[in-house]
Amino acid sequence: MLGAKGHPDLACAPAPEPLNSGSETRASNIEAAVVLIAAGAFFATTAALVKATALHDVDVFQLLFLRALIGLLVLAPLLRRARVVPWRSDHLKLHLTRAVTGGAAVTIGFYAFTVIPLATATAIHFTMPLFVTILAAAILKEGVGWRRWSATTVGFVGVVAMVRPGTAAFDPVVLIVLVQAACIAFSVTVVKRFPVRESQLSMMFFTFVSSGLISAVPAIGSWTWPDLTQAGLILATSLVGLVAQALVLRAYRRGEASFLAPITYVRLIFAGALGMAFFDEYPAATTWLGALVIGAAGVYTVRRAEVRRRS
Repeated sequence: MLGAKGHPDLACAPAPEPLNSGSETRASNIEAAVVLIAAGAFFATTAALVKATALHDVDVFQLLFLRALIGLLVLAPLLRRARVVPWRSDHLKLHLTRAVTGGAAVTIGFYAFTVIPLATATAIHFTMPLFVTILAAAILKEGVGWRRWSATTVGFVGVVAMVRPGTAAFDPVVLIVLVQAACIAFSVTVVKRFPVRESQLSMMFFTFVSSGLISAVPAIGSWTWPDLTQAGLILATSLVGLVAQALVLRAYRRGEASFLAPITYVRLIFAGALGMAFFDEYPAATTWLGALVIGAAGVYTVRRAEVRRRS
């Protein structure tokens, strides 16, 4: 049978596989919300374990390197069972792009958790939706209306209120978390460009490889063999972080970004509670105020972007 304009191959050509973006349903949104709440708890726990590991004199780069190695060892049998060969993917360029930004985000995040309060690092991390708006305009050439630009500006005002530059309370280290948020924004954008059937295991594989390569040289340069307590903390950080990463990937592949945006901020509650309970961290009122402003601006920009996508 001839296809369009008499070409036989066009009639038989398979339809392109749907992307994750646009494949969401009401049921998948509810499932994604539950998964994302669990991911928030696991991510906050991972952050607390990273801080605890640093307090037990484990170098952050050594922790990152061992985390990547443990993650790859856990993934190996899962990849074999699923018959997935990550480097044979048809979307290798997307994987590598996401791996670089994801690996950089993990490295920055781990370092930040060792030197600043959990709640502060987590709150600034939530500027991620604001960077999605900037990336949409700068890279994707997407039209961004005045409402989203205004919300983005307000969100960064929240950052200023939180970090209080020019005062004795200002710690310039918090600014690197903005770089982490930008990396995560890029990574999340890439996730939505994968086809629905692309293996989540492959995504995790490349992220571990990337963070392992980033941390390898400094880790080897400052290597010390961990004692039993340190080894236990490293293993716990690796496994809890592995679960957190798997859960958040699952959530964003199943649910709409605009639906999930408000739920994401539950992580701040978990992080604040763990910081107060275990590290005597009691964030100032300006931190919570800044977090509220960032959160409101982030939710609004995501919802406006979703309205634009649907229209």
